Amino acid sequence: MRFLRAPELPLEDPLHPDGTTGTTASPVPLTPWKYFVWLATRRKGLALSALTASALALGALPLLPYFLTGAVDHGLARGDWGALAAWCAGLVLAGFATAGAIVWSHRLTVYWRMDAAYRTLQLATRKVNRLGDDLRRKVTTGEVVSVGATDIRRIAEGVDSLSPAVGCVVGLVAVGVLLFNTSVSLGLTIFGGVFIVGLITGPVLTRLQKRQETYRERVGDITDRASDIVSGLRVLRGIGGERRFSASYRRDSEELREAGYKVAGPVAWLNALGEGTPAILLGLVVWISGRLVASGEISPGQMVSAFGYTGALLLPVHWLIGTAYRIIEARVACGKVCKLLGVPLRPAPDRPQAGPQAGAELHDPDSGLTVEGGELLAVAAADTDRVADAFDRLGGYTDSEARFGEVPVARMDRDELRRRVLVAEHDSYLFAGTVADVVAARDGAARVEKAVEAASAADVVEALPEGLDTEVDNQIRTLSGGQRQRLRLARAIAADPEALLLHEPTSAVDSHTEARIVERLATARTGKSTAVATTSPLWLGRADRVAFIRDGRIAATGTHLELTAQCPDYRALVTREEQ
Repeated sequence: MRFLRAPELPLEDPLHPDGTTGTTASPVPLTPWKYFVWLATRRKGLALSALTASALALGALPLLPYFLTGAVDHGLARGDWGALAAWCAGLVLAGFATAGAIVWSHRLTVYWRMDAAYRTLQLATRKVNRLGDDLRRKVTTGEVVSVGATDIRRIAEGVDSLSPAVGCVVGLVAVGVLLFNTSVSLGLTIFGGVFIVGLITGPVLTRLQKRQETYRERVGDITDRASDIVSGLRVLRGIGGERRFSASYRRDSEELREAGYKVAGPVAWLNALGEGTPAILLGLVVWISGRLVASGEISPGQMVSAFGYTGALLLPVHWLIGTAYRIIEARVACGKVCKLLGVPLRPAPDRPQAGPQAGAELHDPDSGLTVEGGELLAVAAADTDRVADAFDRLGGYTDSEARFGEVPVARMDRDELRRRVLVAEHDSYLFAGTVADVVAARDGAARVEKAVEAASAADVVEALPEGLDTEVDNQIRTLSGGQRQRLRLARAIAADPEALLLHEPTSAVDSHTEARIVERLATARTGKSTAVATTSPLWLGRADRVAFIRDGRIAATGTHLELTAQCPDYRALVTREEQ
């Protein structure tokens, strides 16, 4: 009976809907409905139990008026107080049994919902992790945020609605059968009314799905816009662009509002059907059953039970309408999740090659840049983006002919490459947690402390309330830009890769702190390759070798003094001379 227990989350292996682990470069395309059905059937025992419990719980609700018939016809009409007490006791017991079934059904449904939600969350997170640096090139920030913030919740609510939907359908059938047993005309009234509601609801749901898709697109757009504004707020203020971006955000907000209003129309119709249909059917049943009582075709007790049966429709019809809306939302959300899961990964080599022995050089033919084993190399360029591109090629983040020793970077096992070659950006993301967790690329307290010292970040840590054990939020916005940059550098040093490629690691710190960092990092990285993209004389003067890049290609190499004396363009770059 394992399926009756809460799922163990996170799941050990959520698997991909195509039956693989989701590592294929081009995953099998998924349709939203196929993904939704796949999610709902992952735990078949749990799903079947939840549906059965719901069918018993909600299907039994219309049976309660049956006891009213017995109480009226066999108790009140005949003056038999014993029969009246027996029928009332049966009604109470049936009520308790129904309530218990509803509680159990809801419990199982929550287990089912959480399984679907966490399965989707794990699949999306795994996909994002495997995309790595390709993520921002292929998927917008707004789409990823919206999947995590709204789509997973809506998918869970869609799965959650399946259980009561089945129970409501069983309840409707039960009401129809019971009314047919009472009177054919009453049964036909109920089934005819439900059929008409279905005809009306179909086109409304189609329109709702289209408008919900548009609304979801607007949500992704405005989330993307908001994330751009937040991440670029400092730049916006520097160039006076707040008003322009505020106007853009206002325009996107108005479009989102209009899309929301368009969704509200079909939703209002569905709510009207859910509330109004049972009331109309109730009036018709009361009128027809009253005429049947007057003609002697049914008893007063049967009229009371017919009223009760129809009154019991209020909950199932209302829930069915709400269920239809939630399933439509879930279908739209599944479409967005499928779009994320369908983003192709960078193809992994069929037969990955082992990397070279320690101390091998890194070489990028596109730029001519070579990082020798064990050296401290400074890379100077007027356009630092060109250096960043070269570092990405050496780190295997973009397709290229770069080599690590004699082994093509593109042919190396990805895990080995990431372990041995690290590309560290000066503004890379800082995760929430303790400061020790933020810095600790690998286990070991001593490693963290040495990395913090090498990055000259000990004063930053000491100023925090609990030092390395201080809990911080993501990006640690309570610290200055220079303090955060030093923690990023400490994290890169703590990873202890064989080759460390740093992109302007000290651009936000003062010259005294930078001088300490240069000396300490050079000592900490003795015997390992380190390349630093910078035009700071402190780094250039300390480097074993300097590579000067112009127009994306190596223009000259040598020591800082040699290049300053022999290369006018280099001298102008690092001394800020006017040409």
